[in-house]
Amino acid sequence: MSDTGSTTDRPGLSTEGRAAGERARDAAHRPGNPLAGRYGHPVHPALVPIAIGAWVSAVAFDLASVFVEGRAYGRPAQWLVLIGIVAAVAASVPGFLDYRRLTKGSRAHSIATTHLIVMGAVSLCFIVSFLIRRADQDQLLDGTPTPALVLSLLGVVGLGVGGWLGGELAYRYGVRVADEEDQIDGHRPMRPAPAVRGTDAPATDAPAPGSPTGPAA
Repeated sequence: MSDTGSTTDRPGLSTEGRAAGERARDAAHRPGNPLAGRYGHPVHPALVPIAIGAWVSAVAFDLASVFVEGRAYGRPAQWLVLIGIVAAVAASVPGFLDYRRLTKGSRAHSIATTHLIVMGAVSLCFIVSFLIRRADQDQLLDGTPTPALVLSLLGVVGLGVGGWLGGELAYRYGVRVADEEDQIDGHRPMRPAPAVRGTDAPATDAPAPGSPTGPAA
């Protein structure tokens, strides 16, 4: 394979090392617990967008509460932050179960550890931001408090970093994706190619008469 990310012909990779890597990859494809979802249907990536959507929307409302009108946007932002926290906690359970399927010392495990730490810091930013908002509800009428806004902005930046790492785990290292054989099955034509009339052979694009590769006129 010519793909630079492939390990098929990578120098220094022994047969034993490749076999160990394939076993670890296959283990990462499968759930270690029913709470993590069925094979091919992981729960973690299904719950994460709820937290992301809630937190990004909360920051948008925060900015509107400061620059547009505090009364209309400050309190909705507070509840969006809370929705994101609840969704993040729910997503962390199947995410941790998937994390435990990874082989320690592997590149995937290292990236997943960083992902876990970053997303934990993001959640902490929004938890503290929520507590600041709840400490004095009247201040929300004048817009989101500056410390809460700063923490939420930091949290959104962290979401970008954590999302990048999560995407690398799924789309580069295949964590909780289906086996290659199942992926190939999904890309096969569902119907056979139509046969040429009078024959059982599939239709082909025959060269036209008189063409360089076709019969002479």
